[in-house]
Amino acid sequence: MIKKKSDLTRREVLEAGGAIIATAGTQAAMANASSGNAQLPDGIRGANVSLIASAFGKMGLDAKNYSMSPDIKPLAHSQGTIIGPAVTCKWEIGVLDDVEDINKYVYDPLDMAQPGSIWVIESGTSDIYSMFGDIITQSCKQRGMLGAVTDSGCRDIEEIKNQKFSVFAKATIPFGPKGLKPTGANVSVTCGGVDIDPGDLIVADFDGVIVVPKVHVEELSDAAAKHLEFENDVRVKVEAGETLRSAYPY
Repeated sequence: MIKKKSDLTRREVLEAGGAIIATAGTQAAMANASSGNAQLPDGIRGANVSLIASAFGKMGLDAKNYSMSPDIKPLAHSQGTIIGPAVTCKWEIGVLDDVEDINKYVYDPLDMAQPGSIWVIESGTSDIYSMFGDIITQSCKQRGMLGAVTDSGCRDIEEIKNQKFSVFAKATIPFGPKGLKPTGANVSVTCGGVDIDPGDLIVADFDGVIVVPKVHVEELSDAAAKHLEFENDVRVKVEAGETLRSAYPY
């Protein structure tokens, strides 16, 4: 039986050819999305950052409140959009009195992180330090993590690119976080101006980083699916030659 377009699943829409998604660039971006987590709701799995932002608007929520500041940029990025639950790490200004804190709040949580998760680091300072480098990202990659996000910096970026591990940060910088100490893992953090709890979904690509709180996941999944269907209808109309005024109501 031939399915009507309205009966297609989100995954089928995202993987369909130009007859459904006429804009080649958007089709490629959607098809290459890499959530790495098959348990995500259909409307979120395979989405990109812009679609998630639009879905927040459809829910009556301001996407600005969930979007990290634009100075957090993709410094190393695997193809597509990464989507996964946050594993958090919190640093503060202070003297590292006990090196065991590095084990407790950095190494151990990463060693126990689930495949498909994303590491989020609050540095606790506006100064830029390298919060991690290629060895830590190698371990994250080995365990199936998708990427790392920090409100500070990182180093060894060429090697991280070779690892095909996604990193979103403010800058590259060669020296580590002297004068900072880790104080918590899998606790609430603030990164890029957004509050994040462990397990909140992180969605990141070249458009930026946006956070989906756990409480909004199911509703946002439905809103994203509906908005994707609307956008795909518009793409078909534009491909057919309709004007923006008629095809793309604001």
